[in-house]
Amino acid sequence: MDGPQRTANRLGSIVLTIGLVLGSFGIGASEFLVMGLLPQIATDLAPDLFASDPEFGIAVTGGMVSGYALGVAVGMIVSPLLLRRLSERHSLIVCAASMLCLTLFTSISPNLAVGIALRFISALTHAAYVGSAALVVSRLLGSNHHGRGAAVVVGGLTGATFLGVPVLTALGSSGDWRISLTICAALFIGPIAVLLLVSPPAHASSATATVDSVKRSRIVVALLAAVTLINCGGFAIVTFTAPIGAWLQGPHPLISVPLLMLLFGVGMNIGNFAGGWIADRSANLAMSLAGFSGLVSSVLISFPSAIGVSAALGVLFTGLALGLVTPAAQVLYLRTLGHRPRLAATLASGTANLGSFLGAIVGGTALSIGGPGAMGMLVALIFSVGLLLHAYRCFRQRSHKT
Repeated sequence: MDGPQRTANRLGSIVLTIGLVLGSFGIGASEFLVMGLLPQIATDLAPDLFASDPEFGIAVTGGMVSGYALGVAVGMIVSPLLLRRLSERHSLIVCAASMLCLTLFTSISPNLAVGIALRFISALTHAAYVGSAALVVSRLLGSNHHGRGAAVVVGGLTGATFLGVPVLTALGSSGDWRISLTICAALFIGPIAVLLLVSPPAHASSATATVDSVKRSRIVVALLAAVTLINCGGFAIVTFTAPIGAWLQGPHPLISVPLLMLLFGVGMNIGNFAGGWIADRSANLAMSLAGFSGLVSSVLISFPSAIGVSAALGVLFTGLALGLVTPAAQVLYLRTLGHRPRLAATLASGTANLGSFLGAIVGGTALSIGGPGAMGMLVALIFSVGLLLHAYRCFRQRSHKT
């Protein structure tokens, strides 16, 4: 009986992992899809504004993107508190069902204000889902695999940039953006169905060492700030890839914006899976590599190249930095706040989106004041401060242990 039982358990683990990754794929598809369909959404939800000033109309419609990022940042604190009495399984079902319903409601928004509000609310369970799913997958992979567990789940988000977003964006561009978003909503049926059929493995009581949050409050704050700043620097670049790429390559660019975004996706996927493997061995090293990759990208985007080398390598290293930081942050948060694993698990995704929100603001401000040429120096400063805070956290943690 041991053989069949072992086979059944292994099959259940595979099905559970696929279901959870399908949910993160749905999150990534819906998040990046809206970014790519802002002109179509603006035409539909704010027709008068778009007709009078198309650029301003698209900028205002961008509130659906920034509102979502802000919702994730708020939700990383709110959702664990609201869901704390639920089991991990029921919490994941509630998160997936919430995103299914609210994404579907967004697809039938009557106007832009309602659409922005619904995107904000639908994001509140984003971090809780990704964090809890990463915890489950890490237990399925074995003990001390928090980095790889995060990499597998976040791989659903990054994989959506390759597999789901291009197809759904093309569908929305040529047809109706509402249909594309409805398809994204339907993806959340997968994790709900799987979780109703398969139970996640139970927590191991000694999985993570606890930390005294009072004595180590400075360590926690430094970690939060370092992760947010590294994400902020990366998203300041990728949010404005088009103007930065145009400035770097001149009036006749050899590398198009879609190709630059593809290179960003390649870098992010490499960084994510490599970061998961490295973080399980040394999370501090993975975090340092994320910061230094960001510094390299900031140098590259500071020097124009007519053949597009600096633009291509710049966005590639930006993706590498953002891919490396999430698995590293997941492990470090769990080690620092081990007495509250659900809250700790939400912070990696939450601070990534907080960095995305701040990066869009900081990058937009830099562009409006100094143009694309000012971006390199600014993000170099952001990455440097993030690395210094990471070094400070390592020093404080080491002195606390001794």
